Order: sequence, then C-alpha cells, then structure tokens
Amino acid sequence: MRHFIGCVCLLSTFMAVAMDKQPLAEQGPVAPVNALFDAMRAHEADNIRAQFSQGAQLQRVKTDGQVVLSDIDKFADSIAAHKAYLDEQLLSVTVQQSGNLASVWTPFAFYVDNQLSHCGVNHFVVVNTAGGWRIQHLIDVTHDGDCQAFIAEH
Repeated sequence: MRHFIGCVCLLSTFMAVAMDKQPLAEQGPVAPVNALFDAMRAHEADNIRAQFSQGAQLQRVKTDGQVVLSDIDKFADSIAAHKAYLDEQLLSVTVQQSGNLASVWTPFAFYVDNQLSHCGVNHFVVVNTAGGWRIQHLIDVTHDGDCQAFIAEH
C-alpha cells in the first residue's frame, strides 16, 4: 500500500511539473492574461491587441467610482511607444470557468523600470473563441492605500 501511495504522489508531482511547463496557449483561460503582460513587457502592440477578442472592452474604475472606457488600440500603441520597462506582476490568480466563459481575478503590482508604481486588481472576462482564449472585458482598479501592505496581503 505504501508503494502505491508513493507512486501516486510521484505521478502527481510529474503531472504538476508537466502542467507548469505547458505553452501559454495550452494554459486555458489564463493564457491571454499571461500573454498580455508578456507583450506589455516586450512593448509589442500587435501582440497586446491579439489577446483581445473582437469588440472587447478595456475599463478602469477611478477612485471616485467613475468607470472610464479606454481604446484598446491606443492602449497598445502607448505601451509599445513607452521607453521604460513595464512589468505587471500578478500576486495571485483566481479562475472561475464554465465551458467557454471564464473569469480571471488578479491582484497586481505594477513596476516601471523595476520601481513600484502602483498596485490594484484586474478582473478579466475571457472567452474561448475559434482562435483560442481571448480577453472580452478587462476592468481594473488601483489600490489607493499602501502597496507594500497590499502586496503582502496577496
């Protein structure tokens, strides 16, 4: 019995390592989220755009509660033109999925040239299209308190 349990544990470890090594396209609903931040770090406007589905929305909740809509093309172009190294680090990822629809909740810390700029939460609605998982809606909010405490909490 001990050998059986040992084999199961070993097999589970190999499966976890193999899943961790999957290409982004095979990581399901989180794939376009990871690809978006990789494209932002690389300043690749076309790759940023490619993570969004047709008709997708990009929004931000302001501190006064106002919701502001941003143009995805302008966002992609501004990231591509930015000279600084932009690095959005996800602090944790929570996914809820039903079929071809998923919600990805991600507290984050955003760094500009390796200096903490701001922190907050992203909420992605992603859909599994004929071309794979794509972002249909991204809304975020910045944390107006101490980012170091926020990071430690998440």
